[in-house]
Amino acid sequence: MRRAMRRGARAAACGAMLAVLSACGFQPLYGTAAEQNVPAQFAQIAIAPIPDRIGQQIRNFLLDRLNPAGQPSRPLYTLRVKADVSRTDLGIKRDETATRAVLNVNVSYVLIDSRNGKTLFTGYERSVNSFNIVDSDFATLSAEKDALDRAAREVSNAIRLRLGIYFRAGA
Repeated sequence: MRRAMRRGARAAACGAMLAVLSACGFQPLYGTAAEQNVPAQFAQIAIAPIPDRIGQQIRNFLLDRLNPAGQPSRPLYTLRVKADVSRTDLGIKRDETATRAVLNVNVSYVLIDSRNGKTLFTGYERSVNSFNIVDSDFATLSAEKDALDRAAREVSNAIRLRLGIYFRAGA
């Protein structure tokens, strides 16, 4: 009998929480209504070339996330991105060799209206990734490359999310 009452109370509590959540206007960013609007606006963004290897990686990830069908021939928006990478060695041993390193990838970006050159949205993203420094130069280089790949993926996902929020808000 008590179990049935507890189940009923839990079901009522869950129902009340769902009612409150839906009443506050919560909508997932990529839910049904947003799916019709946001990806269409993503498809209208031209991504300007970004210098350096990390810039190429970020741009490629952004192209995959924003323009999977290819860049528009007459874009409504232009996305300009600037990336900066710094490396800090940590975990210093007694012989003054590092055993760990941290990569900081800082990215600033600007969404520009292609028709009039007006800045519509600016943002800043940061990714911090670490890797081990080992005796093998190849293994260390591979670990550093993997950390840069993770950072490029993280900042491109963050940029896509921020742009989605901007467009969803009724830009």
